[in-house]
Amino acid sequence: MNAKQLFLATSVTFLTATAAFAADTAPVEKTRAQVVAELQEARANGEEIGMEGYSWYPAQKAALVKANETRLAADKANAEKVAGKAQKSTQN
Repeated sequence: MNAKQLFLATSVTFLTATAAFAADTAPVEKTRAQVVAELQEARANGEEIGMEGYSWYPAQKAALVKANETRLAADKANAEKVAGKAQKSTQN
């Protein structure tokens, strides 16, 4: 094999492998509503999302946890308030 043939064989192999890899990693398209629903579910389960998982110091981590707990408590209180209003309106 001369240098041209070796180069051609290597190039074809590389391009074939690259195309096969690209075909396997096609992005899964989701609607914005699906992504938002997944994010809300993960937060409700207490999962760390995005940059929240990259806290460098324990104090930062504690502040994030406290903020998340406060937000969840506010969401729960708001949901109970809305449910109470809905119950009152059905009684009238």
